[in-house]
Amino acid sequence: MSRKAWAHYYSSQAWKLRRAHQLRIEPLCKRCGVLATVAHHVVPHKGDWCLFIEGELNSLCKRCHDSAEQMVEKRGYTNEIGIDGWPTDPRAPANRA
Repeated sequence: MSRKAWAHYYSSQAWKLRRAHQLRIEPLCKRCGVLATVAHHVVPHKGDWCLFIEGELNSLCKRCHDSAEQMVEKRGYTNEIGIDGWPTDPRAPANRA
């Protein structure tokens, strides 16, 4: 399903209420701690209405959402590196068996 096919989900009353609730219970960005403005789907919904409305959310600032989280959705893993120099995300290519 193309993004255009489900773009109208974001203007639904159900989403507006869910987003407002998420930002009220978690007002700070989960990544950087500044004021959050985006209710981000932890699991990409890809047009699935039930997942869109009922899936787990994180609060993020626009900067973090548009950079790190969008990259994870496109690539499938984060590029964060631990203190040992290895990727922290088990989905990263270096951590795959």
